[in-house]
Amino acid sequence: MITLYQFKTSPFTEKVRRAMNYKNIAFEVVEVERAKVGEGKYADVSPTGKFPCIKDGDQAVWDSTDLILHIEKMGDNQLVPSDPRAAALAHALEDWADESLYFYEMTMRLAWEHNLDLALDEFAATLPGVPKDQVKEMVLAGVGQIVQAQGLGRKPQAQIVADAERHIGAIEAMLAGRDWLVGTALSYADLAVIAQLNALLYAQEAKAAIDKTENIKPWMARIDAIAPRDKG
Repeated sequence: MITLYQFKTSPFTEKVRRAMNYKNIAFEVVEVERAKVGEGKYADVSPTGKFPCIKDGDQAVWDSTDLILHIEKMGDNQLVPSDPRAAALAHALEDWADESLYFYEMTMRLAWEHNLDLALDEFAATLPGVPKDQVKEMVLAGVGQIVQAQGLGRKPQAQIVADAERHIGAIEAMLAGRDWLVGTALSYADLAVIAQLNALLYAQEAKAAIDKTENIKPWMARIDAIAPRDKG
């Protein structure tokens, strides 16, 4: 059986869990102790310290894109389109979600104090024994430093909100008259994008923009029906 090592709060974990559920792949979960990563506790499965990762027999795989490509060889259903052009578009959209939308959710959900309060309990659960106010300080400082270095965190908040609204508007336009972002079936592009949007829903500014759309919420419901984040 596959073992998934995860931070439950990570959108990349959501992407991988949905993929395995869609493909009907059985797996067990190990919730990673954040405080132990730096001590090398999980170095045998993720020498880079990146999570999620999986242990499939004797093979360890990390990086969520590599995980998707690994599990694509197993189970039911297909996540990578057969058509080369559609496969290229799915690749581009997944990379956009992972490398662009990700920093919007990091900034708006975790570096803005008024939004972090909504997510704080979930993060505190991954750091047992650490007082919640200390977790909050750690997240604000750590994520703030990351997004400052990346560049998005140096923009005014109003500009970040406007940028996020344009990204959300682009997703809305891509879904006009379509069930899926690419082709006629769910692909890993859908899973990458919905995972980042679910993280962005913790940010009141992004939630307001998503709530105004007509196509995104039904698309999210379609994904939930066939590729749930968690199986009941």
